[in-house]
Amino acid sequence: MKKLLVLIMILTMTLGLVACKGDNITPAGATSETTQVEEKEFTAEQQALAQEFISMAEEFDEVADKVNASPELLSNEELVTAMNDLSNEIIKADEYFASPETLTPEVMGALTVAIDVGRTFIAEASDALDEIED
Repeated sequence: MKKLLVLIMILTMTLGLVACKGDNITPAGATSETTQVEEKEFTAEQQALAQEFISMAEEFDEVADKVNASPELLSNEELVTAMNDLSNEIIKADEYFASPETLTPEVMGALTVAIDVGRTFIAEASDALDEIED
């Protein structure tokens, strides 16, 4: 159980770092003139990353469903809080896929790391949950 909580915290912090990398700062010399924004399409690389993110989020949902199905696990407030925090971080990270402009190379790199950490967490959490169920 402790290992599961540590993994959740690591993933939450990783996703939190993604959110920090995505903050845009307006340059001091920027003007407030209205300019026409042309719609850009997502690149193949951005689309592939989005698919990876969706797949990781769906895998997380499966782990969350296992936790929700266990009254014993649901009685652990720390675990439930950590899972909810992690879910909120995934939702925040999902916002970067709203437009191609938000998926800068830096954000894409951070998201790639977060997805890798997420997949590791999900595999280990799933194994831990299987042990608890047995």
